[in-house]
Amino acid sequence: MATKSNSSNSKKKTGVSSGASEETKTKFKLPQQFIVRPIDNNADNGQGVIEINAEVMKYLELKNDNFCMISREGEKGIVGISRALKDDSSQTNVIKVGKALRSVGNLLLGERVELKKVSKQPEYLKSVSVGTVQHLQISPVPLSFVTEIENRFNQSGILMPGMIFRSLQLDEKTLVDLIIFDVNQSLEELPDTYEAVLPNVPRTSDNSLISPDSVNKSFSKLSLSEHAQDIDNNYLSSPGLFKMKATNVFVTAESEPSSKYGLPHPVLYNAVGGLKKETSILKSTVEFPLHQPQLFTDFGINPPRGILLHGPPGTGKTMLLRCVANETDAHILTISGPSIVSKYLGETEAALRDIFNEAKRYQPSIIFIDEIDSLAPNRANDDSGEVESRVVATLLTLMDGMDGSGRLAVVAATNRPNSIDPALRRPGRFDQEIEISIPDVEARHDILRKQFSRMSKQRQLLSPEDISNIASKTHGYVGADLIALCRESVMKTIQRGLNENIERDDLKVGINDVLEAMADIRPSAMREIFLETPKVYWDDIGGQEELKQKMKEMIQLPLEAAETFAKLGVSAPKGVLLYGPPGCSKTLTAKALATESGINFLAVKGPEIFNKYVGESERAIREIFRKARAASPSIIFFDEIDALSPDRDSGSGTSAANHVLTSLLNEIDGVEELKGVIIVAATNRPDEIDPALLRPGRLDRHIYVGPPSYDARLQILQKCTKKFNIDTAIVDLKALAECTDGCSGAEVVLLCQEAGLAAIMEDTTTDKVEQRHFTKALAGISRGITPEMLEYYSAFAARSGISK
Repeated sequence: MATKSNSSNSKKKTGVSSGASEETKTKFKLPQQFIVRPIDNNADNGQGVIEINAEVMKYLELKNDNFCMISREGEKGIVGISRALKDDSSQTNVIKVGKALRSVGNLLLGERVELKKVSKQPEYLKSVSVGTVQHLQISPVPLSFVTEIENRFNQSGILMPGMIFRSLQLDEKTLVDLIIFDVNQSLEELPDTYEAVLPNVPRTSDNSLISPDSVNKSFSKLSLSEHAQDIDNNYLSSPGLFKMKATNVFVTAESEPSSKYGLPHPVLYNAVGGLKKETSILKSTVEFPLHQPQLFTDFGINPPRGILLHGPPGTGKTMLLRCVANETDAHILTISGPSIVSKYLGETEAALRDIFNEAKRYQPSIIFIDEIDSLAPNRANDDSGEVESRVVATLLTLMDGMDGSGRLAVVAATNRPNSIDPALRRPGRFDQEIEISIPDVEARHDILRKQFSRMSKQRQLLSPEDISNIASKTHGYVGADLIALCRESVMKTIQRGLNENIERDDLKVGINDVLEAMADIRPSAMREIFLETPKVYWDDIGGQEELKQKMKEMIQLPLEAAETFAKLGVSAPKGVLLYGPPGCSKTLTAKALATESGINFLAVKGPEIFNKYVGESERAIREIFRKARAASPSIIFFDEIDALSPDRDSGSGTSAANHVLTSLLNEIDGVEELKGVIIVAATNRPDEIDPALLRPGRLDRHIYVGPPSYDARLQILQKCTKKFNIDTAIVDLKALAECTDGCSGAEVVLLCQEAGLAAIMEDTTTDKVEQRHFTKALAGISRGITPEMLEYYSAFAARSGISK
């Protein structure tokens, strides 16, 4: 009986175990996304291969040498040949992809992709066109190079445009990277220069290829376009199979895949303009610790772990992160501030820990944190709550734990560095801070040159001088603005082509298209305080030749002769005070300066600075100067500056006004030097301004803007009456100029306006103004400038030692 019971028990156990194994099979859950990792270097033919965990292959009903497709979420995919992972110990959500396949979709190590089975086998290729990444024109093609191409293609098995095969031996000294330009092209579709190399191409006695012209004849009977494979909507690039002695191979001078596929281009350091210094710092700080950590261990120190990129929006911080990702062969993990924040307690911290653990597992690795200010705000702020404090504390702990973790780096970016918790900004966490500032003229020229060089020469007519001219006019433009300017220029060109019925092939971007586009693209550095300055030119101001000359010298000389200023050790003037009676074109001069100088112009009206809240007025002053520094060279124009800077000794100013004045003095000539910013101030009460503001080093020059002279009044009358159709024999402008002696420029303009108004009141359809209208207007105008007023300004000029 005992035996029976034992046997029945054993049967039950067997049944349970078999049921359990079936349950395990059904319990396997396919990962939604897979982590991209590289195939081992010693793999012989891993170019077109995707290595997958055995359980995943079983679940997807894939076998070795079947076809599968990987794709980013919601995007088109890349086809590869499936193989079981040799190392079964790796996680089920890891797939290993060959370098050549990764280059098609610009897939980075650590990226998340989806995996699907491809039921239909790709067709055999009739032809493959290749080029070199180094943009070499190889003619004739050496036989050894042809053999290596054939071997690589045969090992890969599957080919598609965009695949890059690294380090092929062209000759004894030269290694090249081979890129597939296109597949299944007809001879008509091939580039102008090409050479057919496979299969069975006739050769001369010395084993070199015969001339391309004779080869072309042998292929002219082929009509590949009739059977050309259409680009499948599911595929990022058209896949096909290489067949020995059947697939034709053409070597061209192309260095990028055909534009018809729209494949993503990797952003590399050499494609970034105007950031040479920043890229060199980034290279040395990231690449050495990742790939040569022994250099630091030899000296017994830990390599730098963290880098913080900060600067205004649009200057290229995120682009530099992409460059680092594409240039370094490292595992890349990206954290976008808000994306990992969870509503459940502790999940955000857990997500952070998982990312750092994955980075430690797959070294060398880089963690990118974009907009870090949203993830780790300052805990001292009132807005920061308990959740934010826990996230910051977790991030601090994880970064401290990186010391012994080998080849791992953290690169973060923000445009609000002062909003980050100060504990992160110390050595050992973010060791180095790199400021990505607003580009200067040379940097803008570099950015524009690289942007326009991407257009083919047949599509643009811009000379190097044109690009320099555009760079000098785009003050305050960041990199993103300049790219938008290039895009808008193309839009203007297309619009012009539609309006003028220009053929598509004849459309070319010219300098006028770019200048027209500049009117629509506002500089980001000035966006919050951008002013539509009226178009007033120097010619619109009658007389005042000495004033115009001084203003031109002050603004243009430091820009045009910057090297001479530096050589002689002379600093450019900081500021100028325009003072004089009301209506003598002080404000008009500032408007003309804004238009004629072509540099950024910030206008500040005195009273609008004041705020009822304590400290807000001073902050407004600091913000104005901060933006002016960022967008230098720039001009700040203070109209009615006496309202902002009353004399502190007279006791007329309030405490708020005194605080604003103190901020103004510190900003103009304080500890922090003011470079590339010129102050222009206007007032008709110069003696009420605090003397500290009038000293050299702040408002250096004091220029008296007096009533217009006879010649100036005549100029004003001629400008204002040019549309009056006056009869010069009857209306004597010279006599009117004599009559208005002692009047301000504004009163002379009023005279013309009143005369025109009198003519319209007399006859609403009139087209001319006569002498009687001027006589009537003269009777109604009174002089606002008194002799006492002129004496007051003369006394101020004498006191300051500056004559008119």
